[in-house]
Amino acid sequence: MDRYRLKNIIILILSLMNVFLLASLAIREGARQSAKETAVEQLVSLFAADGITLDPDVISDETPPSSRSLTRSTDLERRAAALLLGSSLSSSDQGGGISSYSSNRGAVQFRSGGSFDASGTLCQEDPTGFCQDFCREFGYSKPVFQLDTTGSGTGTAVFLCDGLSVYNCTLTFTFTEGVLTSVSGILLPQTYTELTSDVEPLSASAALTAFQKVRRETSAVVSSITDLDLCLEYQSSSTTSMSLIPAWCIVTNTGEYYVNCSTGAVTFGGIL
Repeated sequence: MDRYRLKNIIILILSLMNVFLLASLAIREGARQSAKETAVEQLVSLFAADGITLDPDVISDETPPSSRSLTRSTDLERRAAALLLGSSLSSSDQGGGISSYSSNRGAVQFRSGGSFDASGTLCQEDPTGFCQDFCREFGYSKPVFQLDTTGSGTGTAVFLCDGLSVYNCTLTFTFTEGVLTSVSGILLPQTYTELTSDVEPLSASAALTAFQKVRRETSAVVSSITDLDLCLEYQSSSTTSMSLIPAWCIVTNTGEYYVNCSTGAVTFGGIL
């Protein structure tokens, strides 16, 4: 009988401990949510004081990813050259980190920082479909075309890494009377190594605060902020090393701004 009672007492104690733990977690979550709501209200008020409307729903809870290190891939470059120029390629090392490929269709040069330029008669039949295939193969967004009635114009696409756009890593396709005549931009490998850092990346709220500081200093004209998304910033050096740094893209009524999650630097991305 005593053993039975002792067992029930232990069960009761364990049950009470679980209840206390759940209550503690609920209190912590409530405090966290309350702190978040207070921070959002303060940010909205901060921007409203300058006549800027900030939609509180755009302030994300997402945690920026780690920075990534990329290494130049000559195999990747050769695959891209073969798709652009055909399989019958001749290659040469131009020195200074420049590799060149050519065929009877044209030529392409790849540089150590990831940039490349291709020109020639690259595709005559269904050139827009060719560009879409190229983007799928090498990790870019679906290209957007601006062509006139003669089939002349351009197409653009943005590099994607794990679903995040790399805002300063783009491709430009040029068409002349229905023929793809050039492709230029930055070619990056999809594989990467994550970089460790002791610096905590900027949250969405911190990015907005950094943006507001710079906007005041530069007297940039903004009346509303409509979106806020995580993205990546491409950086390269004179060596074969390339990196992708997390950033926040702040969409305003007058343009896009990018806030580097590591340094807090604010870059104007262009008029919408």
